[in-house]
Amino acid sequence: MKKKEQDSVFLSKMEADYERISERKMVKVSDNSEILVLHTKALKSNNAVFNLIIVPGFASIVLGWDDFLMGAKDYFNIYYLETREKKSSILAKKSKYTVDRFSSDLNEVMAYFELDSENTILFGSSFGAIVIADALFKKKIDPFLTVLVGPPEKIEMPPIFRYLLFIIPAFFYRLFAPIGKFWIKKSKSESPEQAAKYIRVIDEGDAKKWKKTCVRLAFDKYWDTYAGIESRVLVIDESEDKLHRTKITKKIAASIKNSELVDLKTNKFTHSAGLADFLYEKISQ
Repeated sequence: MKKKEQDSVFLSKMEADYERISERKMVKVSDNSEILVLHTKALKSNNAVFNLIIVPGFASIVLGWDDFLMGAKDYFNIYYLETREKKSSILAKKSKYTVDRFSSDLNEVMAYFELDSENTILFGSSFGAIVIADALFKKKIDPFLTVLVGPPEKIEMPPIFRYLLFIIPAFFYRLFAPIGKFWIKKSKSESPEQAAKYIRVIDEGDAKKWKKTCVRLAFDKYWDTYAGIESRVLVIDESEDKLHRTKITKKIAASIKNSELVDLKTNKFTHSAGLADFLYEKISQ
């Protein structure tokens, strides 16, 4: 199969397997907004089943995590949290887009489901790692373990976009979408599958929510947030992935007092069922 045909086949899959088997719950949070959470209970009879709260990256779609979720559902009670910049959220008129608001959503989702922190693992990728780091830094949550995949020091985007965000109306988003797609294809993906996932994110994006979030956070950096974390953290590097820089990941891991750094090489593996097996073996040791 040719490259273009492979991308087309991947993009034609409209719904993730995990979306078909999970329970959908709109959780109302303290600012009267509603956040979507996808939930499944562990299928395997383990001596101690952990809750796994997943906070994916900025505008990330469930399809991008499908293999990991379908593997993890056997080991953990899963709570997949779609953060408020995503199309699924129903936001109050005066909704805020600060990292503090995002991390409060996480805290309130845990409270809604009455989850015990000591029996909970937080899992965050990219921007999701920033949200979780903020919750840990402010001691909103004290989990059994936190897993940060490719944690960044800031939101990743094409450099010029950081400035254009402030002057371009949200409806111009569609005009610039092809630039974002070209940027992803040429410099920010390690495989056609990864590029296809990111491109679908662009196609399904909510321009107004993205703009409000990015304008608020475009120039923020989170070095002090990571350095202030005191709980146990497993940092996962993707040294062969173009989007997440290994140098940054290692620096962040070194700044966290109680952390362990593991290099799992590729973005493809960190989104696969293999990562679910790795995490289960890790906590079973």
